[in-house]
Amino acid sequence: MNISETAYLTPSTKGLSFTNDSRFSLRWFTPACEVDLCGHATLAAAHILFYELNNGSDTLVFDTLSGDLCVTKQKDGSLQMQFPEDAPVAMEITQDVKTVVAGVLDAEYNNEIEVLVSPKLKYMVVRDPQVTYKQLSKIQPKITTDAYGAGQRLGISGVIVTCEGNDRDFLSRYFGPWCGIDEDPVTGSAHTVLAPFWKPRLNKNKFTAYQCSPRGGELVVELLDQQIVAVSGKAVVLIRGTLNL
Repeated sequence: MNISETAYLTPSTKGLSFTNDSRFSLRWFTPACEVDLCGHATLAAAHILFYELNNGSDTLVFDTLSGDLCVTKQKDGSLQMQFPEDAPVAMEITQDVKTVVAGVLDAEYNNEIEVLVSPKLKYMVVRDPQVTYKQLSKIQPKITTDAYGAGQRLGISGVIVTCEGNDRDFLSRYFGPWCGIDEDPVTGSAHTVLAPFWKPRLNKNKFTAYQCSPRGGELVVELLDQQIVAVSGKAVVLIRGTLNL
């Protein structure tokens, strides 16, 4: 189905249903493994509860591997998700780091490139100041056996490549072959890393963001108090069906 992650949810309160409970257990799986956080699948789950199953709550709480996550309906029909911040820290530039960066960018590593890693989700953040929006949108990673092995040794789950935007504050793409995802179209969880990354560089707390994958997507991202990142967006139902297990 060309889906990066699948969400599985169940009502948490005994005797209540998808329609009248406000708290749910939520888990996310890629084709290869379970993951700690997934923004897009959370957005989809909340959209289905609110707009397809007519859940009457204004805010839903999801019990997940990343703790309790709140999703609130906005007046414009969008949904605001509140996720824990995962501020990245600088990585020691080893040969494995250079190998991964070169594979993702399909270009030789150079000393101007910033490379950081988020401590919780293990996302590597790569920013080459020479890479423009047009170049970022055209990147075609070549994750060789050496690059894949280097990523495994580093313990990363994916790589975010980002650059400053023109009509948006920043742009990004996310590549996660280490968890079974060649490229994720839009990655809400990556913005829990990108918001604190760009805060000191742009001197602001609220951002417009665009993930410029071939399918692409717009996000509004805001750093709130208590190390919370609010990610807002809308969802559209494309397929309806029944799965018999």
